[in-house]
Amino acid sequence: MAVLLLLSGCANTTDGDALATATSSAAASTTASTPTPWDPCTIPDEAIERAGLNVDTKESGVFGRDQNGFKICGWEDRPPNNKYYVRIFAGLEGIDYIDDPGYFDRLQPVQIGFRDATQYQQIAADATLHCGVAFSAGAELIMATLNTDSLVRTPPYNPCTELNSVVAALDSELPA
Repeated sequence: MAVLLLLSGCANTTDGDALATATSSAAASTTASTPTPWDPCTIPDEAIERAGLNVDTKESGVFGRDQNGFKICGWEDRPPNNKYYVRIFAGLEGIDYIDDPGYFDRLQPVQIGFRDATQYQQIAADATLHCGVAFSAGAELIMATLNTDSLVRTPPYNPCTELNSVVAALDSELPA
């Protein structure tokens, strides 16, 4: 019986106003969601092709999942080469994210097009096979990595030079 009184009490006009207010607040809190980083998988296929990458190998995330708050997208270079894989990461971090000596080392300033960037290596990565570069774009950190295929022992390119060339070719599609 007490339950019936409660239910009928909620149905009257005075409580209906309170209910409407509570519903409005709930709706407002769901619309004020946390920001998400730019998604590099939105780069148009034409730009990916111009950068020398194979659009048919596009992979969203790493094994299909974003990691550590970063949106991730990657592509292989175009056939017949298929010697490396480029991934672009976008996250709501500052450039100091790569100052973590537990993950990154060999940091050095570089210029990619008109952007000031930082070239880096992941800890224990072979610099003759892999490279990374990072820069800030507004409130986001954009990172790009080039990883040489494990079957390639002596690549016909310098990984950092190649990566910087790919990132420069994609510059107009990256956040400012």
